[in-house]
Amino acid sequence: MVKVVSTLLIASAGGFLGLRLKVPAGALVGAMMAVAIANLAGGFTGAIPREFRTVAQIVVGGMLGLSLTRATLLEIKAMWLPVLVLIAFLIGMSLLAGIVLSRVTGWDAATAFFGSSPGGMTEMTLTSMSFGADTPKVALLQLVRMLAVVSIMPWIFKIVLKK
Repeated sequence: MVKVVSTLLIASAGGFLGLRLKVPAGALVGAMMAVAIANLAGGFTGAIPREFRTVAQIVVGGMLGLSLTRATLLEIKAMWLPVLVLIAFLIGMSLLAGIVLSRVTGWDAATAFFGSSPGGMTEMTLTSMSFGADTPKVALLQLVRMLAVVSIMPWIFKIVLKK
């Protein structure tokens, strides 16, 4: 329990600092960076029980569910083409990235494709298992991708949107 409390305290301090410094997505990025720094500094052994992750997913799912209204369902009719184009583009870019990654690293195609696919780390790692991929590599690639997107994209949006 000490590990859980210390992880939550460090994450809370980082999240608060991220908000105070007006970092884009400051609570999330600050918490993530604070725990990562503590973890990398050595001597810190934190923990977040799997049940906490499930609760976090339920909360986020609930928030997203609240954003779906009758009006948004009606908008989907107008969005079908952009959605299909986006899906085709993402799959195409993932395949291209997988081919390049496989050729550059010598990794098998399944590892390269699932490692470079946009999707949740858990989902891509679990799916890659059924294709015989090197799941630790897939998990690591997905983690690095997620950390980069969560850490870098808010800054890019802040610059682009000039907010």
